[in-house]
Amino acid sequence: LSVRTVDGTVVGAVDDVLHGGQDVLVIRPAAGGADILVPFVKAIVTQVDVPGGVLVIDPPEGLLNLQDAT
Repeated sequence: LSVRTVDGTVVGAVDDVLHGGQDVLVIRPAAGGADILVPFVKAIVTQVDVPGGVLVIDPPEGLLNLQDAT
């Protein structure tokens, strides 16, 4: 699935889901760099559209640091 923020910024693509005490999305950034780990919780993952191939997130400040991904 492609991952975007609620404002439409492309983050990357879901590469894996880690299952444990809390499910965590492993996102491969579109700009390259290290994978981003995002807790799979309703407060952050606002929409999952499997047929449309899109997952929308509303990350808290500092979670993504997309400027550091280059």
